[in-house]
Amino acid sequence: TTHATTHETTHATTHATTHETTHETTHATTHATTHATTHETTHATTHATTHATTHESTH
Repeated sequence: TTHATTHETTHATTHATTHETTHETTHATTHATTHATTHETTHATTHATTHATTHESTH
């Protein structure tokens, strides 16, 4: 009984830890990707706008 209980507890803990780790990793990756995409989009838009404005002013 003691052995079985220990085994089940260990199994449950391992499962919960793995699940949480996977969840956190997924969340972190998604967050990082979203942040990077947003940053790049903002950067590209700003760059394009600046370039167009400069071009038009020069022209």
